[in-house]
Amino acid sequence: MTMKKIILLLTVAAFTLQLSTACTDYLEDGTVDLTIPEVPEEPFDYPTEYNFNNPCALIAQADIDRVKAAIATADANDPVYASWLHFCKSKFAQPTHQPRPSKIVVRGDATGTGVDKENGGPCMEDAAAAFQLALRYRISGDEQYATASMNILNAWARTCEKITANDRNFYLLTGFQGYTFSNAANMLMDWSGWADTDKNDFKEWMLKVWYPHNRTFTLNPGGTNDCALHCWPNWQLANMASLLGIGHLVKDPEIITLAYKNFREGEGSGAINNMIPYAPVEDPDKLTTGMLAQSMESGRDQGHATLVISICAEMCQMAWNLGIDFWGAENNKILAMCEYTAKWNAKPNGTYLTTTMPFFEYKYCIDCICKNKSHGAIHTAVTNDEGRGTIRPGWDLIYNHYAKVKGLGDQACYYSKLFAEQLRYTNGTLTGDGGAGDSRYGGNSSAYDQIGWGTMLYTR
Repeated sequence: MTMKKIILLLTVAAFTLQLSTACTDYLEDGTVDLTIPEVPEEPFDYPTEYNFNNPCALIAQADIDRVKAAIATADANDPVYASWLHFCKSKFAQPTHQPRPSKIVVRGDATGTGVDKENGGPCMEDAAAAFQLALRYRISGDEQYATASMNILNAWARTCEKITANDRNFYLLTGFQGYTFSNAANMLMDWSGWADTDKNDFKEWMLKVWYPHNRTFTLNPGGTNDCALHCWPNWQLANMASLLGIGHLVKDPEIITLAYKNFREGEGSGAINNMIPYAPVEDPDKLTTGMLAQSMESGRDQGHATLVISICAEMCQMAWNLGIDFWGAENNKILAMCEYTAKWNAKPNGTYLTTTMPFFEYKYCIDCICKNKSHGAIHTAVTNDEGRGTIRPGWDLIYNHYAKVKGLGDQACYYSKLFAEQLRYTNGTLTGDGGAGDSRYGGNSSAYDQIGWGTMLYTR
């Protein structure tokens, strides 16, 4: 019997006793309230310790070992090996990469920042390079890649003092590049070639320049002018991912718990039941045994709806490696969102899978507390003409986790599996799904809004 049922029974018993004595001379005149008081929800129990034993929050040692085994076998038909070969060709995985740090980094409106124009591009590229070089070192053992990654990390920690903008767009950079830099550095923390003083300086840099922004946006996503749901989920998800990465880097459980609490019960769009505002429904076509659930962004545009999937998947994997099951929260609600998005966007044979989707009307910033009242919108259907079919990495991570790690099987991940299989090929050649900076994901910031390489790292 649950604690809630026990409390309820005791409450009923107490009121029954009260009624049975109501006719005695010991009670004062008056009315008896027969309403059973509402039993408060039991508080969610957050852990005080997490698993900090992996190379970084995003990647477990078992992931590295699987790639090493695939390289040793060198089977051209193995998607892990094919992805490794593709990874080694990435321009950001080359030891010749030279960092371009800035004292002040601006993503967004540069007015009043002391910088002439937006200059976040080099930061995005260098974060991607630092990660890919560190990962190449962890897999190959070749220290030239560790040295190149270290040089990038040191250059930024010694130079960059501020991330800013005249609008809140800089929070996108503090999120996406924050979790990329922190995971990159973590992979080198046990490498003797990086001086301890430099390692500590880098940690301090992450805590001083990045963490305050991640914390502020996680706790107060609306700022002083907007409601908590004004910014779309990918904004908060990226900053929560950065909290997880930094928390793992500096081994601070409180930083991890901050992201955990926001995901479970926060007011912002990164909280699971705000990001996925309606209960999942069954697939009308009965092809997936899983459920379908639209996200906040399903009626906005598919470029962003697919980004939510990519960043959410990597954040969930970081939490998983830390010992937290974001993937399974609310009865696998994340899977339902992934299946919904995959069904609408996948083109496994060059043709979309459906022309209609179940959809609940979503009111974005209607009658909210935002001071600017001109940006509200009412979504009545999933968007069809804005970015539909956008590809982003992450689908092999999603499919392998739910189907194989959780053991739900292929049928529960039917649409996610189709999208994962689609992304394993580039122009008909088996390459794996790629990662940050890959031209398949665009030529601007969108190419750096996720780390990627899920085919290589997570295929089982």
